[in-house]
Amino acid sequence: MGNTPLRFVAGPGDRKEVIILGLSEYRRLLRKIEDLEDALTLDRAERTSQKLISYFSVSRRLKPAGELRGASHCERSKEVETAR
Repeated sequence: MGNTPLRFVAGPGDRKEVIILGLSEYRRLLRKIEDLEDALTLDRAERTSQKLISYFSVSRRLKPAGELRGASHCERSKEVETAR
């Protein structure tokens, strides 16, 4: 955790009910939660799907239909690899 000590708000009977975090610590925890959610989603997809489709393949299908705008970093990386 960061350098800021945790602060607690106590309820009845001095039971700790709320933790007060610094904003940077809160954002760090949010990033970790988002990473865990992404990992769980990928794990679930791998277990339930017979075949995963790459982002490049999906974007190639969606872009002509106007459902995807702009080129992402993944697309540009793939284009560079293809050009080699």
